[in-house]
Amino acid sequence: MQHASLLIRGGVVITMDPARRVIDDGAVAVSGDRIAAVGPRAEVEAVWRATQVIDAKGRAVLPGFIDGHAHAGHGLVKTMGGGDSEAWSEACRIIYTLASPPSFWRAEAELAALERLRNGVTTGVSLLGGGDSIMRTDNPAHGDAHCEGVAAVGIRAIVAVGPTRPPHPREYASWESGTERRYPVSFERQAETCAALIERWHGAADGRIAIATLMPVYREATHDAAKVAEIERQGRIMRELGRKHGTLFHQDGHRSGSIEMADRMFGLCGPDAFFSHCTDLTEEDIETLARTGTAVVHNSSAIAQVRGHCPVPRLLEAGVTVMIASDGTAPDRGTDMFRHMVMCARVHQRAARDERLMPPGKLLEMITIDAAKGIGREADLGSLEVGKKADVITVDLATPHAYPPNMPVHRVVWFAQGSDVRDVIVDGRVLMRERAVPHLDEGAILAAAARETETMLARSGLGHLTHVDPGWRRVRL
Repeated sequence: MQHASLLIRGGVVITMDPARRVIDDGAVAVSGDRIAAVGPRAEVEAVWRATQVIDAKGRAVLPGFIDGHAHAGHGLVKTMGGGDSEAWSEACRIIYTLASPPSFWRAEAELAALERLRNGVTTGVSLLGGGDSIMRTDNPAHGDAHCEGVAAVGIRAIVAVGPTRPPHPREYASWESGTERRYPVSFERQAETCAALIERWHGAADGRIAIATLMPVYREATHDAAKVAEIERQGRIMRELGRKHGTLFHQDGHRSGSIEMADRMFGLCGPDAFFSHCTDLTEEDIETLARTGTAVVHNSSAIAQVRGHCPVPRLLEAGVTVMIASDGTAPDRGTDMFRHMVMCARVHQRAARDERLMPPGKLLEMITIDAAKGIGREADLGSLEVGKKADVITVDLATPHAYPPNMPVHRVVWFAQGSDVRDVIVDGRVLMRERAVPHLDEGAILAAAARETETMLARSGLGHLTHVDPGWRRVRL
């Protein structure tokens, strides 16, 4: 007999391995932070005994989900503006530059990471800010606070850091001792902050935290030579910084022609890059993605998918790696990846008038093994295989909404929801057991989130954006 630290047994094991095995009465043995065995329960139990056992009867056993794009900070600005995108973006600008001290970023990080954990997301990408490329990279303290919060929860994180959109300098504010102090921040200072965060956090928390570099997306064609030269200079600095340290490169908000331009004018594409939204793409954009090995993040529930259309089936046919992400947790969406899988299917079925598009197997791949490939972790994440990292979840299928007990892949995708996730293991450590998260004080996390939100609203003067008519008896806001 061999000894394992953890044995998950009796569930339907949906491996996502190259054969896409689905094992009806299966088991997964974990030794330390790695998967030691995957197979039929009788075969695994004949070889392995474990200190800790999870009985997964009536559940699906899956690799942890990967959320390939979201925003730090957004967890405390949910619903603000009530659907007014212009007001929302301006609120992000004010909050993320002028009204968010490190304690804000710590409280939000714990809240958002806990939400992801409860939804079965074991790896998540988060930009350190949002709106129209408003990053909190004036001082490493804010990124430190975010990373500390995620590390306390225990999931994996890729934190994307970079400069705000020009012009620079941009005004920021700090709140030492409760007093506001404003100061200008240059691109160079933001680049220095990013370098400091890479040095401190890339590979930290036993490898669970990584940093990615980031650049704003430039969509407009311009004949301003000086502007082009400045964009190219900034892009070169951020790309070289990332390559020096082996980080990924991310951009948020590509659409119609901007990907081809990013490659041709600035050299930003490549197998270490992954781009978000990617709506209304040209044939040149798609060719560029396929040729350079750049991955795409499809935010099926985001406003960008309302304003444009990401041609996911066309991208997949061209050989582009596409992952589904939440773009969460605000203004009007969370990190329940089950919801985003279903939305992805309906968006593309409706666009093509073809219900055969985006079958459940492909949808599940796009938040597991395909997503792992998109973030450069296919070798050790995204599937249940011997030697891979032990990131495992169980999903309760013994519920009225997930019955009858057949066709488990279809039931996981079409009928399960985030609240059905029962157990979450990251790096071999059980973080959630029967939906209990004993290493965290959830009440304290919620209290800190509420306290920081109220303080932020007072400092920003944006309290009125939390009192918006929900649209009773209206068809349009």
